[in-house]
Amino acid sequence: MSSEPESDDSWGPEADTDDELNTDVDVEYSEESQESLQPVVRRQNFQRIVTQDNGHVSPETAMFHGFDANLEPLEPLEELLPPELLALAEVPDEPEPQQVAASADAANDVETLEAELQELEGNEEPQQQPPSPPTNSHRAPAQGNVIDLDTPSPPKKRKRLSAADTSLKKSPESTKAPAPPPEDEDDGLTCPICLDSWEMSGEHRLVSLRCGHLFGEACIRRWLGESQKQSSVKVCPQCKTKATYKDIRHLYAKRILVVDTELRDQLEEERRRNHILTTELSAIKLAHYVTADKLLQTTKKYNQLVSMTEGTGGRGAYSLLSGATKKRVPLQQLPMHRLYMEKNFEITRDPGCRVLHFSGRHSLLMASQKSGQSLFPGYGVRFIDPLTFQPLQFLYTTPMMVRNIAFSDTKQLLAVSSRESKIKLFDVRSKLQSCMVTANDRKLWACALDRNDRDNVLYGGDLRGGVYIYDVRFPDNILSQFQADENFSPVIHIEAVPPNKTFHNGGFLVCQLSALTFYEFCTPGEVAQPTRLNVDGPFLSMQYDYVQDTLLISARCNPSSPNSRFVLGQLDKIDNIPVLRVRVTIYGPPATPIMTRPTQLGVEDNTLIVGYLQESKQLMLHDVRREERVQTMPVNEVIYDFCPVSNNNGSYLAALTDNKCRVYKLNSTG
Repeated sequence: MSSEPESDDSWGPEADTDDELNTDVDVEYSEESQESLQPVVRRQNFQRIVTQDNGHVSPETAMFHGFDANLEPLEPLEELLPPELLALAEVPDEPEPQQVAASADAANDVETLEAELQELEGNEEPQQQPPSPPTNSHRAPAQGNVIDLDTPSPPKKRKRLSAADTSLKKSPESTKAPAPPPEDEDDGLTCPICLDSWEMSGEHRLVSLRCGHLFGEACIRRWLGESQKQSSVKVCPQCKTKATYKDIRHLYAKRILVVDTELRDQLEEERRRNHILTTELSAIKLAHYVTADKLLQTTKKYNQLVSMTEGTGGRGAYSLLSGATKKRVPLQQLPMHRLYMEKNFEITRDPGCRVLHFSGRHSLLMASQKSGQSLFPGYGVRFIDPLTFQPLQFLYTTPMMVRNIAFSDTKQLLAVSSRESKIKLFDVRSKLQSCMVTANDRKLWACALDRNDRDNVLYGGDLRGGVYIYDVRFPDNILSQFQADENFSPVIHIEAVPPNKTFHNGGFLVCQLSALTFYEFCTPGEVAQPTRLNVDGPFLSMQYDYVQDTLLISARCNPSSPNSRFVLGQLDKIDNIPVLRVRVTIYGPPATPIMTRPTQLGVEDNTLIVGYLQESKQLMLHDVRREERVQTMPVNEVIYDFCPVSNNNGSYLAALTDNKCRVYKLNSTG
């Protein structure tokens, strides 16, 4: 009983604090329950008086409180109250800071109420208040330790904590930073008509109207029916667009999320524009360099002519001119080259020859032709002896016309591309098919085989401008895939560029009908950076000579050039951007209805260009050093392809017509 006074002094405030701390638990008591608690409270007050008087109570005090003087000590309050009230009255041993603050607030409220009671007692005519059942005992300040039961206790005010006060009951960790508002989990999952989740199948499966809004099928059908009954027009419930039952389309998706790609598209557009502007700037710089070089050469010639005219004699002027050009063979000393007909033989009776290819290492001349056997209709490759120019074996390759062939000197593999969706590779030693590659069922029009350390690499170009890289050892896999930006014209030629001083890792050239692109390998692997070269199309053909490192292009007329062109150039870099440095441009007739292929011949310190002029039906021979056309020969048939051939007897030129092969021998004079 020694601890009773402490519990007596602290019981009242703790009870008040407990009521305030548990404001979130709404426990309401009826009038009957309050009346039933009055005897208990009265007994408890009497127990306090007994405790304060050290267990001795006068008979007057007992009678005053309505108890017997010989009344036995009361049982503890915890045994009288029901468990529910005891649970509410429990106070933790170690109150939290929030509870301590709430207890202080409750104590302040008690002091305020005591001050009000003192003012009421000081008045001469205190107002009579209607009696109310006491909820908690209140100690009168004037009576010391005596409790006045006649003084009505003030009504208990139930306080509701605000949102800010409620947050005090949370842990400090949760109040560091406000959490972002969670996304609506039902977004994209519920029908806007019934607000219920749609299903993947059944009556309430996900459907859409022509306008694009999503609903459950049963709901939208019911809505369209009711809409027709009310307004005789079936409309969408969201945008009021006219709709019919035929517009209902089933969607096979559980959740619909829209990704905003506007910023990404803008970024890609800016990158594309930046690349185009960079390429144009490189082309302008190249043109400026070429113009400055021409100006420098013209200035040198002008100074030489001035020295010749102002000199006292021709010998001094001649010696000055010869000394300036002694490093290069004079044009007058260059040999003249002519072509002479050597042989004209028939490859097949049926027309269909298109492509020529020569391998000097294996002494093989190959020409595409149409199959002459009715049992195997289609196209193939005819092998020709380059010494005697006699047709040899025929290799059947494809049921469609051959568009391009490529040959690997190290692997002795022949790659053939036609209008099919595959490229076939054949072993020329066994004349059997080695493997086959495809590109997602796309038609492959062009093919090329790499050289040297990359002799296992095969390139393919499709009808939509796509380029694919394969490894002939693993033909089922595509190593890399490239797609030209904003250009979906067919790929007509691909040429591999080996590593050199300018391009350390090499690359490959891709010629489309309307664009010429160089893909430079950034690393020894298959990662390539595309750059569109500074040449305008449309193009007819492309040939790359890896020995001379020169590129020959055949192009049709365009708005800036009214005639067809043969352009000879060399790959170079300006500001680390690949460009084509044009050496010479040869103009031909304006009309070029047939796709023909010119070729280039490297002879001594000069380059010869051979092409077919379709309008005049002539064979043309152009000297690059002299910058003039040195020979033209009439030809009755269209020459589709040219191919230089060299053997022990000299240098030759093979010209392929529709079903024949014309052989010209190259002679030099002077």
